[in-house]
Amino acid sequence: MAVSWLSRLAVRGPATVFPALGMHGEDALYRLARDPGIALVDTPRHAAILLVAGGVPPHLQDALRRVHDQLPAPCATLWYQSEPLLELNQPGAVIIDDPAALPGAVKKTWRRLITREQDTAPRLLPDTPPNPWQGLGDDGHGGEGMMGGVPYGRPMAMPPTPDLRDGLALDVLTFRLGPFFPLWPAGLAAEVALQGDIVQQFAVVSPAFPQAVPQIFVEAQSRPVAIAELERKRVQHHLYAFFHALGLAHLPGLARRALALAEQCDSRPVQALDKAFTAFERALVRRGFFALYLPRGATLEGEDARALGGVAARAAGVEDDARHADDGYRRLGFSPVTQQAGDVPARWRQRLAEIQQSLRLIGRAEQGDAVTAATDSIELPQGTGSAHELLENQLPGLEWSEALATVASLDVAEVSPWPHP
Repeated sequence: MAVSWLSRLAVRGPATVFPALGMHGEDALYRLARDPGIALVDTPRHAAILLVAGGVPPHLQDALRRVHDQLPAPCATLWYQSEPLLELNQPGAVIIDDPAALPGAVKKTWRRLITREQDTAPRLLPDTPPNPWQGLGDDGHGGEGMMGGVPYGRPMAMPPTPDLRDGLALDVLTFRLGPFFPLWPAGLAAEVALQGDIVQQFAVVSPAFPQAVPQIFVEAQSRPVAIAELERKRVQHHLYAFFHALGLAHLPGLARRALALAEQCDSRPVQALDKAFTAFERALVRRGFFALYLPRGATLEGEDARALGGVAARAAGVEDDARHADDGYRRLGFSPVTQQAGDVPARWRQRLAEIQQSLRLIGRAEQGDAVTAATDSIELPQGTGSAHELLENQLPGLEWSEALATVASLDVAEVSPWPHP
């Protein structure tokens, strides 16, 4: 009776979901984040449902298996526009292709798990320690001498070395994050060495999945398109970036506001959109987003900023913007806006300035049905360079929270040659 009562109580709560994003899986994340009946969690150990959204390349499937086996029982996996792993491709596998059906499928699976109508998913990997230790070493517990071996399966910490910033001698912890770490771009995997909370080394093992651009930007490379439509998609891209950064800063209310604004970009009148964005910008300042949550380091300048292009370049004072060479944009009074500092706060202020600029362009363009004049160079919402090598140089010496904020401020993924499906 008690178990039945607890099950009925638990099923009223939100479905706990860990999103493992593959290629082009961001739409599923945004759709579930808007649903109050679904709670997206940052670790599979707090989830009942693993959502695999988008294609997962074969070389990352073992990493997906490790994520799967971290879910506590009872658990289940849903496949959104994705091919199930061979071991889980059974007749009962839940495969969803329709975006509108995704939230309902998640909630249905959650209810079936809690009420025991559905069995838990099987484990995919052998239950063996990654570091064998039993019966090994001087005393049979894996340890060797004072510092060697893997006592009880855990490697000994390396001898302390001076910290990069303050000289404190602390043990170094080396680990791998990604490619399904939800606090940075999907697909990115890195070997990280931390000493205390200071990043000592950061080596990219697997690059982030290429980021597709909206279809309208692909069409703009072959024919004139409506400037208002281009700029609405640009605003949407920047607001999605704010959604991720605000979630990382533990400001979920503001993150949901950014997501709601992004979803309204395609259809809401520009005057109403501008008013809502102004209120959102004031809320960012009131909640201390710039003063409390953003590090002042990780400055890009010169050739590094120019190589990345886009927001990162203009935040460092580089006035490169292909729209300036387009007669359609020039007739609307376009000129590049820039910042000078080139650091993390400057990149977010640059996004705000470009959203404001785009909203003004939308208002003017819709009045005269303005279209682009050039097709040989189109300014994409994200930069055209890759930030992977820059991360390896910029992140060492930062605190871990500062490193995460730095990654969030950059368009890390390369641009996909294919439009968003």
